Amino acid sequence: MTPPVLPSESDGQIRISRLSGGLRIVTETMPSSRSVSIGCWVGVGNRDEPAGIAGVSHFLEHLLFKGSSTRSAREIAEGVDAVGGDLNAFTSKEYTAFHARVAAADIDFALDTLFDVVADPGFTDADVDAERHVILEELAWSADTPDDVVHGSLTDALFPSHPLGWEVLGTAESVKAITASDIREFHDKWYRRKNLVVAVAGPVVHEKIVERVDAALAGVGEGSRPIRVGPGPVVPVRKNLVRPIEQSHIALGWRAIAQGDPDRFALAVANQVLGGGWSSRLFQEIREQRGMSYSVFSSVGAFSDSGTLSVYGGTSPDRADEFCRVVDELIHDVVETGPSEREIEVARGGFEGATILALEDTGSRMSRLATGVLVRDRVVPVEEYLSLVRAVTADDVRRVLGAVIDGGRCASMVGPDVGPVDGLAGA
Repeated sequence: MTPPVLPSESDGQIRISRLSGGLRIVTETMPSSRSVSIGCWVGVGNRDEPAGIAGVSHFLEHLLFKGSSTRSAREIAEGVDAVGGDLNAFTSKEYTAFHARVAAADIDFALDTLFDVVADPGFTDADVDAERHVILEELAWSADTPDDVVHGSLTDALFPSHPLGWEVLGTAESVKAITASDIREFHDKWYRRKNLVVAVAGPVVHEKIVERVDAALAGVGEGSRPIRVGPGPVVPVRKNLVRPIEQSHIALGWRAIAQGDPDRFALAVANQVLGGGWSSRLFQEIREQRGMSYSVFSSVGAFSDSGTLSVYGGTSPDRADEFCRVVDELIHDVVETGPSEREIEVARGGFEGATILALEDTGSRMSRLATGVLVRDRVVPVEEYLSLVRAVTADDVRRVLGAVIDGGRCASMVGPDVGPVDGLAGA
C-alpha cells in the first residue's frame, strides 16, 4: 500500500512522502510540461570520507554509470541517446546527486535506469581501473587550470586539516589507493534509505511515483546518516603558489555562516552587492573602472555547520597588490557605510528574477525540491524565500558582512613569482 502523504506536507503541487527506513520522496506536478526530471540525492559527500580514500564519493559517482548487474554501460548510454535524454551526476562536500531528464513519455525508462544503477551497481575491478585513469586525467586537468588551483588552495587554507578543506576529486595519491572493495564498502554503508531523497518534477502523479520508487529501492536497507564534526577556528593564512603562467590568480576568503543560519539571506544580498553581477562593486570598480581584471566576482558557500565568502580575480602580476588593496577597500566600505538603497533594490530584484526564471525548467525545479528536503527537510515556498530576501536591510548587510570579515582573512595566489605581495598580508 502506498504510504499516505501528510496534509502538512502538501503545498499546492508539491508533495512529500516519508517512507519506511527514512526514504523521502518529493514531487512537483507540472501538468503542462512535456519533460520530466528525476533526481536521487544521497546525503553523503566528500567530507564524510576516510582520509586515506579521499575522493571515493566522486569515484563512485563515476562508476555508477558503468552499469548495473543487469545492464551494461553501453546499454545505458544507448538507451539515453535513443530517447534524447540526459543522465548525469555530481559530487559535493555533503551530498552526491544523480539525475535524469527525459520526455514525459519516457519516464519509465528514466526511473528504471536511475534506480537500477543507484541501488544495484555492477561495476567490476576492470571498470574501477579504467575509471581511475579518467579521474587522474581530471585531476591533471584541474592542476593545469589556475582558477581551480587557487580556489582549492583557498579552501584548504580556510579549513586546514578538516574534510571541508579537501578536494572533492581527492588527490592523485588517494585515487591511486582506492580499491574496488573500498568503493563497494562505501556504497553499501551510505547508499541507504535514510540518506536518500528522491525528487521528481513534471506531469506526474505523486502516488504513482511513490509506489514505483519504493518498489525500486525495496532491497536497500535503512542505514544511518553520517556524523559530522565541525571545523575548528579559522587561522588566517596566505599561500603563494608559483606557476609559469601570465596572470596572477588571486582568491581571498573568509569563514562564513552555515546553511541554516537566518542571516544567510543578508549574506546573500551582501555577496550580490559586492561581486555577484555586472553592477556589483567589484565588477564596476576592478573591471570597468580600472581595467584590472577580465574575470572578478565574489561567491558564498554554505555547509551544515560552516560556510565561506570568497573573492576571485585574475590580473597581471604587477597589479596583484593593487587588486588585493581595492578588494579590501570595497568590502570595508560596504561594512562602514552600507550599500545604497539602489544596490539593495538591484540585489533583491536579481534574486527574484533568477528564482522565477529557474522555475521554468523541470531540472531546476527538481534540484530545488531535492536540496530543500535533504538540507532543510522541507521545500521552502518561493514566496516565503523571496519575502525573506526582501526583508534584508542595509543595516543587516553591514552587520553580517562585518561579522564575517572580523573572523580573519585567508588568501591564495597562483602565478609568476612576484615576491611578497603586501595586499595578501591582510590574511
